[in-house]
Amino acid sequence: MRRVCVLVIAIALAVSIFALTLPWFSSARGVNGPTIADTARPIMAALVAFLAFSATTVIAVLVGRMVNAVVALFVLGTGVGLLAMRSGSALDFAFGHSSVLAGAIEVFCWALLVAAASWAIFRFGGALPDVPLTHDDDIDSPIGSAARKSWFAAIAAVVVAWGVVITMNKGQAIGATVAAGFVAGAIGRMLAPRTPPIYLAAVTIAAFAAVFAFYGFTLRGDLAVGIVDGSLPRLLRLMPVDIAAGVLAGVSLGFGFARGFVATREA
Repeated sequence: MRRVCVLVIAIALAVSIFALTLPWFSSARGVNGPTIADTARPIMAALVAFLAFSATTVIAVLVGRMVNAVVALFVLGTGVGLLAMRSGSALDFAFGHSSVLAGAIEVFCWALLVAAASWAIFRFGGALPDVPLTHDDDIDSPIGSAARKSWFAAIAAVVVAWGVVITMNKGQAIGATVAAGFVAGAIGRMLAPRTPPIYLAAVTIAAFAAVFAFYGFTLRGDLAVGIVDGSLPRLLRLMPVDIAAGVLAGVSLGFGFARGFVATREA
């Protein structure tokens, strides 16, 4: 019961904090911008988003101490998720003549923020009770060989997102990123069962940033035309904040789900 109460209160606080950022994300088109670059005041929007993310990270650290670090990642994801649900969709992105390269930069910035937050959560929130230290740097290190092997799960995550996001619907975009994160968390744990997933979410988000960058350099033509004739790449239907929120929540769910399929302790 205590864990449930902590989780409910933490999610409510996280969502409330990000709700305060919404006025800063309005755009000249009368809707919230699909990216920070599309807002009326990008610098202020970026600053407010950073402050909200930092405050929610503090809450997540406390959740890590009272529950566990993976649940803390989920709480952080729900906070960002409020911003994702209230921000613009791929339609706003395309018809607003947004820059794909600017979107790539934003996704990468989210990856950096998630990496920093994940480090803080696992450093100050405490180790996972079911992933004990082995005193082997290759296994325990967040950038050791075992962790790096788990990062290959990000490739599967991108493929899953591509398969799920088949419409321009905002809810489907967020659902696709949650599914992608779930797959990354589950496969990542199967590949490295005794390694904490400190940077798994960040690496998965960075993989999506690489996809955005690829399209930014190679895609030609008007995005709006791509919407009309159906040629817009599927993965560009996922907005940066959708990716950050969905992957954070999904990785925590997938990592927890895979617990029953792997052995974390040495025989």
